Amino acid sequence: MISGRLYIGGRIRKFDWNFIYSHISAIINLQIKQDQPPFDFSHRIMIWAPLTLSSPPSLQWTMDMTNLISNLIDSGYSVLLHDTAGIQRLGFVITAFYMQRFSLGRDQALSVIRQRKSDINPPENYMNLLTQFEAYLQSL
Repeated sequence: MISGRLYIGGRIRKFDWNFIYSHISAIINLQIKQDQPPFDFSHRIMIWAPLTLSSPPSLQWTMDMTNLISNLIDSGYSVLLHDTAGIQRLGFVITAFYMQRFSLGRDQALSVIRQRKSDINPPENYMNLLTQFEAYLQSL
């Protein structure tokens, strides 16, 4: 999503770990299941922030997560943000991040993201939260 800085995707498969080992210094996992790297990850950052489809997080969680991603990128980390399918929960978080990082509205952020990953599709309850997040960002 941001060359050399932010990568997104679904479940990490066995062969993905080679790329992660060589290119990623921080992982943010939105799955219910924790990641199990096949190598020592102790000098990197691994964040487990599980989301469920049925219950979106709070507005505060969204603000904190988008700030965290921005801070990691600004500090020089190359970040992998992933969930199980890389479509719904990931779609929500990457949309919120683009809204915050690039001062975009919800629909504009989704449009930009879908140009790079066309299957991004946050569920309706998450879209409602993105609307609230947009209002929050506009109030700053």
